[in-house]
Amino acid sequence: MATMFASATVEPSAQASSDAGRATGQSQLVRDPSGHLTEVSSGSTTSGQGEAAKDAPPTVNSTTGTGTGCTYRTTSQYFCRAGAYQYVTSDGAYMSTPVQSPVVATADYHSLAEMAVQSADGQQIIEIGWRVYRPQDQTPRLFIFHWINGQPTCYNMENGGCGFVQSTSTTITPGMALTPSSTPAQFAIEYFQGNWWYGYNGTWFGYLPGTLWTSPTFTKTGLVQEFGEVSTTVVRPCTNMGNGYLGTNASATAVTGVGYYNSTTAANLSRGTVDDSTLYDSQVTSANSFRYGGPGAC
Repeated sequence: MATMFASATVEPSAQASSDAGRATGQSQLVRDPSGHLTEVSSGSTTSGQGEAAKDAPPTVNSTTGTGTGCTYRTTSQYFCRAGAYQYVTSDGAYMSTPVQSPVVATADYHSLAEMAVQSADGQQIIEIGWRVYRPQDQTPRLFIFHWINGQPTCYNMENGGCGFVQSTSTTITPGMALTPSSTPAQFAIEYFQGNWWYGYNGTWFGYLPGTLWTSPTFTKTGLVQEFGEVSTTVVRPCTNMGNGYLGTNASATAVTGVGYYNSTTAANLSRGTVDDSTLYDSQVTSANSFRYGGPGAC
């Protein structure tokens, strides 16, 4: 297991303003694949591939669906999630989980695992994790994403990274291929010296300038979520989440070592929203760990 992230170390190559070695309901507005805002509602889907629209992390107070399939959240896309969450004030968070290599079915977009640090109202969000994105290939890759005032930005280094600043002292980059392994990798996000830093396996590889969030500012978490997600064009996808075992199975993929930076609150996870527990599920196993995943419908 990777060494847990600790206090910051100075990176001489970083900019002076950030001189460091790292740093909700059924109705919501999301952006469809054409870039237009649309309200979440039930509806039908159409086939087709292309870059998937990004949906916000799940609300944490929804009921669990049983046998209802994934939830229709934006044009031509359904999402299934399973994970855990905690309302907590902190400078950021970290988790460890193995990088998996789920096969993403032809009707689906991606299967991923992520951690999201959010403002308490869920409008400001920073995400990190691994993702298998079928239109690109079947390779798990490091991904980052963020939201500003409820508006999605971009994955990885698309569109200039949407503000992301790469550290010059490391070869770790958003979008890089990751090697699947049973050994957990650590993912981290921390607000440090005015910027939100991203960390992977003990290395802080870049940051989002804090000035991206000015009205309102975003300097502390109010909510942290960790979960698996499948994005699909059908209500009952065939794509695996995690290693394909339901989170209630002892063999399912585990998320461990969840913790928070500069917080007076210890980890005490609760099971998050599950769209359809017959397809994908999660189970909290301790105050700072849980299992997640599932085989899908096939």
